[in-house]
Amino acid sequence: MENIKKHLMQLPLGICAGASIGLGGFLFTVISFALPNIYGKVLGSIAFAIGLFLVCTFYFSLYTGKVGIAIENKGPKDAIIDLPIMLLGNLGGAVGFGYLMHLFFQNTDMMATFTKIALSRAKDFTGNATFEMYLTTFLAAFLCGLCVYLAVKCFGKRRLEPLGIIELVFFVFTFVYCGFEHCIANMFYFSQANAWSWNAVVNVIIVVIGNSVGTLPGIALWKIAGDK
Repeated sequence: MENIKKHLMQLPLGICAGASIGLGGFLFTVISFALPNIYGKVLGSIAFAIGLFLVCTFYFSLYTGKVGIAIENKGPKDAIIDLPIMLLGNLGGAVGFGYLMHLFFQNTDMMATFTKIALSRAKDFTGNATFEMYLTTFLAAFLCGLCVYLAVKCFGKRRLEPLGIIELVFFVFTFVYCGFEHCIANMFYFSQANAWSWNAVVNVIIVVIGNSVGTLPGIALWKIAGDK
């Protein structure tokens, strides 16, 4: 019974993580709207890091932050059970927060920015999709997974120390500024724009896979760094 409760706790912790990433995505959107130039993109990319900072500080369960650690620990049974539960929670938190923002801002000029961000991710996968479209989305997710893994590991090593926070912000800034794709952030973006479609669903599936696989080189790099 205790084991079941432990697994089920991943759901509310996952919801909190999804909402935290949604908050980061919302800050990026607001700043991009207020400053539609290079400065807005830079500041928005930095502000997005607040989402992952909250996740790591309060020990919320973020799929992209945990999947690499589960692989690193050779997938213990508990982790294998926890991952889909926390991913479901992440979905609930990101979608819920996204639609809350949609409700608040649906009659404002910000909706154009909401839609622009969402449509930049929901490519026409169900129409005349090409291999290049799938590959570029996967690679963008792969590199994001690498950045998130390294951000979480660096912060965990120097928890709440200035260097650990700087490293976390650096890796988050890198993946947001470069346009790499994060599955939970995309769930939020599609929701705040009310832009869910089959294309959006396909995007999330590809990005979940890419984020997961992207942790593998991070694990190797971390092991090499730790051996020195």
